[in-house]
Amino acid sequence: MMKLNKNNVFANLPMSNYDEVKALSLISYAVAKKLNISEQEVKSSFLSREATCSSSIGEKIAIPKASASEVSEPQIFAFTSEMPIDWVSVDDKPVNIFLAIVAKSNVDIDYEGIKKQLLKNAEKLQKSKIDPDQLTNTINDLLLQGVEI
Repeated sequence: MMKLNKNNVFANLPMSNYDEVKALSLISYAVAKKLNISEQEVKSSFLSREATCSSSIGEKIAIPKASASEVSEPQIFAFTSEMPIDWVSVDDKPVNIFLAIVAKSNVDIDYEGIKKQLLKNAEKLQKSKIDPDQLTNTINDLLLQGVEI
């Protein structure tokens, strides 16, 4: 079971005038720094996956995914932005909560289960998005509700 570590939460970032590429670049940089892995590998993985299928799941939430060969256990990161960012999304809403998941390419993760939990609790996430402690607890509570990671 993967848990969100409070040290992997970046809340209320000033990302005005950002788009998907800029946001994913910032996320890649933070993830690579924290995990001490190749920023280029993470960034190109996020971007190539985004080009295939938008990571926005609706309700102002995106779940960007990257594979990284140097990551032993799947890692989860939470980013929130002060202002919502324009993003190609299923409901045409901008995005202000990003739950980035980084894992080896052969690791099975229940993205559908995670997506359902996040969408079902979108309002709760929006309320806790500026407080790193609250956001960490909210996401961990959701992940513990039967979602296998």
